[in-house]
Amino acid sequence: MTKRVLRRGFLGLVTVIMGYLVLLAYPQPLFAYELTHAGLALHADRPIPPSMVATLERVRARLDRSPLYSRMNPPQIFICNSHWRFAVFARGNYRVGGEADSFVGQRVFLRESDMEGDRLIGPSGQPVPADRPLSYFIAHELMHITTVRHVGRLRYARLPQWVDDGYADYVARAIDLKETLAKFKEGARELDPARSGLYLRYHLMVAFLLEQKGVSIDALMARPPERDALERELHAITGGP
Repeated sequence: MTKRVLRRGFLGLVTVIMGYLVLLAYPQPLFAYELTHAGLALHADRPIPPSMVATLERVRARLDRSPLYSRMNPPQIFICNSHWRFAVFARGNYRVGGEADSFVGQRVFLRESDMEGDRLIGPSGQPVPADRPLSYFIAHELMHITTVRHVGRLRYARLPQWVDDGYADYVARAIDLKETLAKFKEGARELDPARSGLYLRYHLMVAFLLEQKGVSIDALMARPPERDALERELHAITGGP
């Protein structure tokens, strides 16, 4: 009797896991609305306003800055306006703005959004500040998928977070490097990812290597420098980057 119960329990667990993997790979049935524009496919669980056309164009303009991005077979984007949907797809990362499912279905999931205003709604229920619009979050998460497709799953799993999130942030938005470097040297809160949840520190490091040191993105992905040494180099810079 005990063995039979254990067997049933094991089979039930396997069924749940397999069902979840299928849902990650094919989430479309949970999203009734779709918009395809600028080579991007957007799915949502609420009606998609016409303003999302311009938002997708802004996303595409950012993605086209990256030599890694391919217009062939672009990853699909899912906006989860209901909390339970985002909880399902974000798994243990419910408080993040978005989640890139890099290893199973290679889809991007965003939390509740004000699609009309190009704003993401944070965990507090308030819109995220305008310097990080919804288009930023979409582009950032899409770059994670782009990176794993470029380097492969094994290399991506070993990629330092500062390279992965730094490059995604670098593509997804523009920053003032001189001002950001000054804040980095001051130890500003927004340059500490652990305290702020922002990737400006990583963005600065990647931008410095690509724009000032002339490192190619392929070289950065293949042989990222040691983080502490790079930060010491940034601290030693006099004047602007």
